[in-house]
Parts: sequence; structure tokens; C-alpha cells
Amino acid sequence: MSAKKLHPYYNFNRLFSYNGTYNCAVGGRGVGKTYGAKKIVIRDFLKRGDMFIYLRRYKTELAGRGTFFADIMHEFPNHDFRVQGNTAQVADANTRGEKKREWRTMGYFIALSTAQSQKGVSFHSVTKIIFDEFIIERGNLQYLPKEATVFNNFYSTVDRWQDRTKVLFLANSVSIMNPYFIEYDIRPDEEKDIVVTHDGFLVCHFIDSERFANSVFETKFGKFIKNTEYADYAVGNKFDDNTDALIVPKDSKARYMFTLETKNGKFSVWYNMFTNEYTIQEKLPKSQNVYTLLPDKMDSEKTLMMHNDRPLASLRTAFRSARVTFDKPSTRNTFVDVFKR
Repeated sequence: MSAKKLHPYYNFNRLFSYNGTYNCAVGGRGVGKTYGAKKIVIRDFLKRGDMFIYLRRYKTELAGRGTFFADIMHEFPNHDFRVQGNTAQVADANTRGEKKREWRTMGYFIALSTAQSQKGVSFHSVTKIIFDEFIIERGNLQYLPKEATVFNNFYSTVDRWQDRTKVLFLANSVSIMNPYFIEYDIRPDEEKDIVVTHDGFLVCHFIDSERFANSVFETKFGKFIKNTEYADYAVGNKFDDNTDALIVPKDSKARYMFTLETKNGKFSVWYNMFTNEYTIQEKLPKSQNVYTLLPDKMDSEKTLMMHNDRPLASLRTAFRSARVTFDKPSTRNTFVDVFKR
């Protein structure tokens, strides 16, 4: 099978059948998530006049917006498309050659980092937001402070409490440690590829496109990368940080020490004096002794813990000796980040 026979784009029909508002499509690169999303928003504008927003995190990620229609314009031969500044526009093909063609604005290109400036703008005709690469790839980019809240504020600005706007969150399977999976407790399920949460408001499809992968491995480059770590990253749906390393259930002999509040939530720390090992888990006991790593979260019931304080230093030392275990990968990944400081 040649590369030309690859399935051209991801079909959103199954994801949309759950009627969610926040819709996540997460899978290997190249399965056509962005292409499929473009086709939906173009089709909806041409049929009903529904407009869209193409959202990225930073302005620099929108630098290539001029080629937004390059790969899909052939699907709509009766129309011409162009990008003018931060708007996506369309005109009827039969008006080519006319001095004053009617170019209609069908969408907007916006960076989430500047979304605060959009509060006074009306998006009353916008019914879809495509948030592309909402999970950051390897590189130098960083998530915005309190990004999940920033996005919710932007969504509210667009939708205006009308329940008319759906979001298409698109990303490759890079990391489970991202603000959205953490905020909404989204966990890839080995048995189910669709995760529905928050009373159906949020639906996430972890795409396992076996047919796409098999087609890729028939290409020259696919054969070259087959059975490599890069193939899992580029073609499959394997998150680099969703492994079972150091994931062990808490031993019944472990005793509660304290609760530590991090930017990703609160976790209980337990110590087994017989094995000299620690366990950290998300489940919290009824009676707690709470410390926080966040100065702005301090109150009469929490004590600020500095990164060089003895309890955290002891945990860090134990972790370096593989004497700290965790209840799940996201907990481990949180503390890997804590221990790096």
C-alpha cells in the first residue's frame, strides 16, 4: 500500500455522537485531526454561515496561517480561500476575474496568550473553536499560567453562555501531564478509547488508528522507523510519560505523614518504617496535616513548605534511591517535576 492510499483525515462523527462541548481528539501525528477539523468548519460555514476560530497558544504558532487552506482547498473546488491578516476568507469561484469580488470572513486566527484582549469582541456567529496542539510538543514552549482557567475565560467570551460553541481540542499523544488532563482528571483508559467526564461536557477520544499505522509502515520512512521509540511517538497513541515505572499500591504497613499541595493538586505522603520506603498518592485521609508549595495558597490551616525543607529533602533523597512509589503515572510525574527544583 502506498502513502497515497492513507486515510486522508480523522472522522469526528463518533466523537461528536456523544454531544460534548469540549471534544478532545488525541492520537499519533498524521492521522488527519487538523485536516478533519478544517473540513468540518469550512463545510459548516458554506452550509449555514457558522464561523470558527483557529486557536493556538502563542502568536508565533500562527506565523504559518497563510497556508491554512493549502492542503484542503481541493475539497471545495467551487470556492476560493485566502487568509487576510488574522481572518480566514472565502469567495465563490465563479467570481474570479471580477474587479470587486465578495470575500466573506469565515473564521479568525487567535492566540490564547492574547485572548484577554478579545473580551470586547463579538463572536456571535462562531460555533467551533479548533484548539490545535493543545498538548505541547517537545521543545521550548511552555503552558500559560493557569492555562485551563485562561481557556475557560476565552470560551466564555466567545460563547456568552449560549451553549452554541463546541471546542475541538487536537493534539498528538505527547504527555498526560498537561493542564487540561490534570484539571479535568482525564486519564487514558486501556480498555476504552472514549473517555466521557463532567456530565458529558467533555469527551476525549484516544485515537487508535491501526489501519493508519499499518499504511504508514508500508512507506519507506515507515519501514525505517518501525519498532522504534519514534514510531510509538509519531504513529501510535503512546504517551511518553504514561508508564508503570514506580507505580505500586500503598502497603498496609505504611503510615500517613502529611499532605502536600502542589500546582497539580493535593497528595498524601506515607512512610513504611519496615522497608524505609515512601508512597505518595492522590487519595487523602480524613484527618490531615497539610503543607503547601504555593505561597498564594497559605492560610491558617496550611504551612508553607520550601523546596529545601527537611521533609521534602528527605523525599527527594529517597526518590533518587528508588524508595518512593506512586499510585499512578500522573502523581509520579507531578513529583518528578517537584523534585527537579
